[in-house]
Amino acid sequence: MGIRVAGIAAALAGAAIVAGCTVAVPGAPAADPAGIARPAPSTRPPGPVFRDALGRFDLVPPPGWTVDTSGVESTAVVFVDPQVSESPSGRFRASVNVVVVPARGALPGIVTGARQEVRSLADYRPTADEPVTLPDGSPAHMLGGTYRDPRSGLVLRNLQLVALHGTTETVVVTGTALADTWDPYGPVYETSLRSLAVAI
Repeated sequence: MGIRVAGIAAALAGAAIVAGCTVAVPGAPAADPAGIARPAPSTRPPGPVFRDALGRFDLVPPPGWTVDTSGVESTAVVFVDPQVSESPSGRFRASVNVVVVPARGALPGIVTGARQEVRSLADYRPTADEPVTLPDGSPAHMLGGTYRDPRSGLVLRNLQLVALHGTTETVVVTGTALADTWDPYGPVYETSLRSLAVAI
């Protein structure tokens, strides 16, 4: 799969691997730095903002989730639900992960490549595909779907937001959970992903 296009498949694989972690990793969301232009409070969810150490993005994570900035599976950061989800199909720790990869062109072309990548996943079925405007005014694109994880055999569902940081980097934010426990996670992911800021 063309991982260099947008890293979508890598983000999915990373979500499945990282979500199995049970160790709390040091790190905490940082307060939104003063002096940097930010969207009006009404356009962004309340709560502490996590700011990428390299200044590529910031994001409001789900409250109370563990923060992992170790770089596992080439992630910039992973937010992990402290509670393990259980269903008849198995156990899974829901997560939001962020990967940053080189941009290969403009956003429309990256989104086209991302669609091709996710369609190659086992039993992939799309659930979301729409343009989004981030609170900082940047264009982005939301993709989502269900698929079978090749390592665990679990049927997972995800929601991904693809955006550009400048002209050289693609930021991919992915929320993943068991497909049959999706309902409580869907709104959490929508809120967190749509808080992404890349024009910082």
